[in-house]
Amino acid sequence: MRLTQPTHPSTASDNKALAGTAASSAAAKMKVLVVGATGFLGAKILRNLAHDANVVVVAMSRKGAAPNERADVEWVRVDMMDPESLHRALQGVDVVVSSANSYMKGSLDTDFQGNKNLIEAAARARVGRFVFLSIVSCEAASAVPHFHAKKVAEDLIKASGMPYVFVRAPSFLDQSSDYIAKGVKNGRFPAVGDKATKWSYVLTDDLASYLAKAATCANAEINNETIDVGWRDGPKSQQEIADIVSEITKRRLKVRVVPWLVFRLLARPAKLFSELGYDLIQMFLFFEKGVYVSNISKQEHFFGPAPMSRDAITRWAKSQQLIS
Repeated sequence: MRLTQPTHPSTASDNKALAGTAASSAAAKMKVLVVGATGFLGAKILRNLAHDANVVVVAMSRKGAAPNERADVEWVRVDMMDPESLHRALQGVDVVVSSANSYMKGSLDTDFQGNKNLIEAAARARVGRFVFLSIVSCEAASAVPHFHAKKVAEDLIKASGMPYVFVRAPSFLDQSSDYIAKGVKNGRFPAVGDKATKWSYVLTDDLASYLAKAATCANAEINNETIDVGWRDGPKSQQEIADIVSEITKRRLKVRVVPWLVFRLLARPAKLFSELGYDLIQMFLFFEKGVYVSNISKQEHFFGPAPMSRDAITRWAKSQQLIS
């Protein structure tokens, strides 16, 4: 909260009272550091937190402030690979919310060493809660590098002794570059593996809301919880998703499937030439196991009713201008 000086004359006692009020107001606010603030999801987390009058929001980014910087957000330029810059950024922080990752940029440095640096710095700063974006069933996915990185980070956070909340997300319905929406506009639904295997999904608008709620939740019962998120009507096959999209958008869609066999054949050469390509192939092959499924009981307890798939898909379709 910013207080301006009064335009009328004031006495010393008035000024002292005003200063006391400002200090009390600032002390009552929770300082939340958002790590990965310029990312697709991080920007949405920022918007959720910035609407809370009881929160001072600090956005952390290696590149500095976003081009459309919000006036109600403080920006700090920090590199997760630089422990000293992390130490400075964490001073006075009550809660850390981290959705940072680097695997889509072709490297896992941030996912492993960067997270380790952040966790150690947060523990030294005695942060009151560490909210970490993790992945559903990551403990069963050691063959998927960026899934495994989440489990490694979870273990480091637990070992640090900091109170934590792990929000475990399944597959994102939407992406920063939404290949599903692009396909739908051309009458296609791109699918991996087969049309029948089911896994869980989440809309990133909802996920950002859950992460913000985990950060600001006043109920200490949420501390040290691992919370899967997803849809109330459970996991869906890609055919089921395509059918709902088709019904909502009034478009006939042809489901185009890249079979599991193709991914199995590509895994070895991808490992030689592309860290990211290999990671994505292993992720798709993990989907085939049928264990990428959210248990939403804790989600509904802490964050309220989970959305139905049709509701989430309708909101996604509107955001992609597939329906008005």
